Amino acid sequence: MREYDHPLRSVLHEEVHARPPVALWPRDRVFSQAFLIDDATRQAQLYWINQLSEALKINIDPHHGQSFRILEIEPSPQRIILKWELHGEFASISVMVQQESLLSETHIQSRQRILQRVAACFQELGLQAPEMSGGLRIAALDIAFEDRGLVADAIEIAPLFNNNTLLGSHILTSQRAQLWTDLQINDDGYISYLVPNLGIGSRQAGRIARRIIEVETYRMAAMIAFPLAKSLSLPLKQAEKELSQISKDIASLHQEQGIQTERDGQFLATLSALASRTEQWISDHGLRFTAADAYSQLVEKNLQELNESPVPGVQTLSEFMDRRFQPAMSTCSWTQKRLRDLSDRIARTTQTLRTRIEYVNEEQTQKLLMSMDQRAKLQLRLQETVEGLSVLVLTYYAVSLFIYMLKGLKAGGYDVSPELAGGIAAPVVALLFFLINRLRRSKTARPQ
Repeated sequence: MREYDHPLRSVLHEEVHARPPVALWPRDRVFSQAFLIDDATRQAQLYWINQLSEALKINIDPHHGQSFRILEIEPSPQRIILKWELHGEFASISVMVQQESLLSETHIQSRQRILQRVAACFQELGLQAPEMSGGLRIAALDIAFEDRGLVADAIEIAPLFNNNTLLGSHILTSQRAQLWTDLQINDDGYISYLVPNLGIGSRQAGRIARRIIEVETYRMAAMIAFPLAKSLSLPLKQAEKELSQISKDIASLHQEQGIQTERDGQFLATLSALASRTEQWISDHGLRFTAADAYSQLVEKNLQELNESPVPGVQTLSEFMDRRFQPAMSTCSWTQKRLRDLSDRIARTTQTLRTRIEYVNEEQTQKLLMSMDQRAKLQLRLQETVEGLSVLVLTYYAVSLFIYMLKGLKAGGYDVSPELAGGIAAPVVALLFFLINRLRRSKTARPQ
C-alpha cells in the first residue's frame, strides 16, 4: 500500500474474491445446510467455526474470516472439505466428500453412511456436527456430481429418487451436464440432487453447486414471508373496508353545515387506531417482505445462470419455480403494496378530515371576529354618546357654579345679571369642553 492509496482499497478489492466456489472432483457429494440465526445463534456459529479452525490449526483470514471460511477436515485422497458462510439472516455450511462409486441406491441410503463418516471426523476433533452449530435449519440438500454420462430418460434414474416425479434439464451453454431432482424433503430432511456430466471442469462444477445451493437456500428464506402474507389477507381486507366506510361518512359531512364535533372526534379516533394498526403491521412484517423480494431476485438470477434447456417430457427447475414459487412471491409483493397503499390512504383521509375541521374552525373564527368588530363599533358609538352627554353635564355644572358666583356678587351690591351672564357663558363653556374631549381622544388614538 502507498500513502496515496485509499485506506479501504485492499478490503474493497478483496470483496470481489470473497466466497469463491470450491473446486469439485468428478464424484464429489455436496451436503449443504442453511440455518436461520439471531444474535445468540450468530455468536454460536462464530464460536463453532473458531473451535473447528483452532482444532485444525488453520489461521483465520483477516479480511473475510468472520464471514467465510474453507477448511480441509480430511486430506486427499479421501478428502472432506467444509465451506462455512455467515450471512445477514442465516449461516450456510457445506461439506464436500468424495464418493467412491456411482450411485446404485437412493440418495438417502448412501447419504447416511457418508454423513456417519463425517460425524466421526467431528467427534475425533471434539466438536459437534454442523447440524448443532447453531440456528434453525431452513434448507438442506445433497448434490451428487457423477461422471456417468447424460441421462436420456427420467426412468433411468427414477429409482435413485424413490421413483418420485422428477424435474430435470440440461444445464450450461455446452449442455455437458444435467440437473435432476424430485424436490422432495427426505426423511432425514435433505433434498436430493443429481448432476450427471461429461467431464466438466472442477471450478465449473463448484459454480454449479453454488448456484443450486443458493437457489434452494434463498427460495426457502424468501418463502418465510408467504405465511405472513396469507395471515394478513383477511385483516387487510377488513381494514380496507373500514377505511372505505369512513371515507364515505366523511364525504357526507361536507353536505352538513358547521362542525360536528362529536362525529369528527369519533372519525379521528377511528382513523388513529387504524393507522396505528397498519403501522404495526408494516413494522412487524415490512422488513420480511422486503427481504423476500431480494431473495426471490437472487433465486431468479441463479436459475438464469444455470442456463437450463429442457429434457423432452420433463419439467425444468426454472419452470417449476415459475409456476409454484413466483406466485407465492407475487402474493408477498402484493401484500406489501397493499400495506403501503393502506397507510397512504389513511394519511390522505386523515388530512382531508383535518382540513375540513380547520376550514370550519376558520369560518367560525371569521364570524367571531366580525361579531367582535361590530361590538367594538357599537361600543365606540356608545362611548361617543357618553362623551357627548358628559360635555352637557360638565357644561351644566360649570355654568351653574358660574351663576352661583354671580348671584353672590349681585347680593353684594354689584349690578350684574346672573341669568344673562350664564346664558352667554354656556355655549363658550360647552365649546371648551368639546375641544378638550376631541384633543384627548386624538392623543389616545395616535399610535405610540
